[in-house]
Amino acid sequence: MVNNGNAQQLLDKTLTGLEQDAESMQPQVNDLIDQWVKALGAGDLTLDNVAYELEELKQALKGGRAPQIAGSLHSLSKLTKRAAGETSDSNTADRLRNLAETLDNVSARVAQSR
Repeated sequence: MVNNGNAQQLLDKTLTGLEQDAESMQPQVNDLIDQWVKALGAGDLTLDNVAYELEELKQALKGGRAPQIAGSLHSLSKLTKRAAGETSDSNTADRLRNLAETLDNVSARVAQSR
């Protein structure tokens, strides 16, 4: 299960990077994905699905495949929205909804860049 302190830091780091410029995250994206997968742990269906999709995104990024990257980002957006609905912490829920919206926006930009 997610360590709340670590997840909050990763959430802040991810949101800041995506909101500024997703391309600027390129050098550290694999490390960030690995941190998320580790932080998510296992045992919760939504979190397991997020971890799986993050690994899919990592592979798509490695191959430079825009359609798969856009698809993974869109899937992550949907899973993030679901996680926002499952948390009882309103601050975390707001931040997760913000992340979901940002992921969807980045997904649309990647899809258009093909």
